Amino acid sequence: MLPIAALLAACPPPGGGGTPTTYTTTVSGKVTTPAGNPIATARVWASTDPTTKVAVAADGNYSLTVTHPGTFTVSVDYTATDGNYKAVAPQSVRTTTPAHTQNVPLAYGYTTTVSGQVYVAPPSALTNGATVTARVEGRVVRSTTSSGTDVAGNPEGTYSITFDHPGTFRVTASLMGRRDASLNPPRVTGAVVPYSPVLLP
Repeated sequence: MLPIAALLAACPPPGGGGTPTTYTTTVSGKVTTPAGNPIATARVWASTDPTTKVAVAADGNYSLTVTHPGTFTVSVDYTATDGNYKAVAPQSVRTTTPAHTQNVPLAYGYTTTVSGQVYVAPPSALTNGATVTARVEGRVVRSTTSSGTDVAGNPEGTYSITFDHPGTFRVTASLMGRRDASLNPPRVTGAVVPYSPVLLP
């Protein structure tokens, strides 16, 4: 019978002991806007080696070789100075395969509140019930309805809509039986847009 010391030496320590298993994975994918359009001004890195950052290509694609224990995160920073986009939380990856695809969307850089009143013409009367919609990169990101009445019970046609965007956006008002009307500010980075009335033709 082996002495206790010999038995202990023959048994691995708790947790398995030895050298942890590592894997090498080529992670590739695309850095995009929230709408899925490519972003060419960004860098990507893995949590296992945060000092090694790779620049994305003009089409938003990247490729990064990662040595890891089976899990890691992929982070992205936006390198342009216009503030249009910002990083999201690191993307978790769990894999042991030699290749893995991980697309990473960035977030919009600005949050803006647009408010005003909706009119119909003629006779430029305030109207409730119009749908006011914010579109960013061609997608609807937020909608609201004009509403409110004054002390005499007349429609006030007010709206207020808050949404995220990359500096540019389009706000459209629509009402049954009327043509749509739009606001297209050239560039907005502030938190609040000055009073923005919309006139429905």
